[in-house]
Amino acid sequence: MNIAEIKEHVKKYDRKQLYKEKVAKVQQAMTAMGIDGIVCFKPQDTFYLSGFNPILYSHPVVVVVPREGNAVLLVHCLRASHSAEQAAIEDIRLFGMWANQKPIANDPYDAIKIIVDDLKLNGRVIGYEGDFISFAQYGKLQEITGASKMVDVSDFLKRSRNIKDEYEINLLRLSSYLTNVGMEAAIDNIRKSEASASAAAEIAMREAWVKNLSEFEISSFGNTEGGIVTALWSYSNSGYRVPFGVECSSNRIPLEGEVCLPVCWAAIDGYHSENERTVIIGRLPENYEKAYDAMLAGRANIFKMLKAGVTAGEVYTAGVEPYIEAGFGDYLPGRVGHGVGLSLHEFPSLAKNSALVLEEGMCVTVEPGLVFAGWGSTRHSDTVVVRKDGCEILTAYGEDRIIR
Repeated sequence: MNIAEIKEHVKKYDRKQLYKEKVAKVQQAMTAMGIDGIVCFKPQDTFYLSGFNPILYSHPVVVVVPREGNAVLLVHCLRASHSAEQAAIEDIRLFGMWANQKPIANDPYDAIKIIVDDLKLNGRVIGYEGDFISFAQYGKLQEITGASKMVDVSDFLKRSRNIKDEYEINLLRLSSYLTNVGMEAAIDNIRKSEASASAAAEIAMREAWVKNLSEFEISSFGNTEGGIVTALWSYSNSGYRVPFGVECSSNRIPLEGEVCLPVCWAAIDGYHSENERTVIIGRLPENYEKAYDAMLAGRANIFKMLKAGVTAGEVYTAGVEPYIEAGFGDYLPGRVGHGVGLSLHEFPSLAKNSALVLEEGMCVTVEPGLVFAGWGSTRHSDTVVVRKDGCEILTAYGEDRIIR
């Protein structure tokens, strides 16, 4: 589908109804887990359940989900109009002070206590995000709920977010389109400098968004000290800097015989895509050329067998097999891909011996790579959707050697 067709598909969905259905699915699972209520603070989780992203989380955004009945969204008075426009949760409560808004409490934890009492969750089994809240927050939550038991629901929420519906996949298609545009610009400018390649990619993505997708938000999820309004990122590293993993671009100019790795990330309405390519500058030394070709072969193996029903461990084995055959068994990666969606790196990992069975609708990256400290690495990364009989590749820039 082209961009216009994808946008038409997106318009067919009732966005708020989809988020309400996510809450309903969570509530069904809560019954099976014996959890009476869940209190969420993590931006990705509160967005997943409400559809609301304030971008800046200097004031907490909280979603309280009871096992039965309607969920409640708690936001600062400052966010009253924004949340009313975007959120799928209809019961929005306010805390703090701002203009003429009417809060239920000044302090967010006092407000949570009121909500817990209203939902009759006091003294019940409460789910919390052990991967996000601090020990101090845990203590406050336990105190104000009077929980009979606290249950860490982090893994449950991660797994819930991992299976995407077609609405979410369409948003991933749009963010992938932006990364494809960015990657083309980065590679066209790769010999100028790392910074030139990165800047060209970000400018190209921004222009493509303005031209074709400006009705969508390109924000990501901020924190208590800053927000991400423009989630169109690119960085490029060359030579010995590539093994750093993620490093800001510099004014370094790639040298003959090196590789340069431009990375493009983009988000549309919260859904992130990743596109990475290892570019050969001139001609590689024979050993690294061999590794590069093994990387391409590993990716081909994965694309050939990736589908619902295979395990993450089987995907890993297929991806690293060409490396082993080429004599690089001592350099194998810990994983050959990872989940992607409301975060750039999320559950699951396509790791060695993982028994996790992939399901239709999971979105992962495919990136079997080798790292040679002091020289560089070989890694392409694409964002793909796991389908019943194969996979749908969302990002692109060819499958042959990329030489500039």
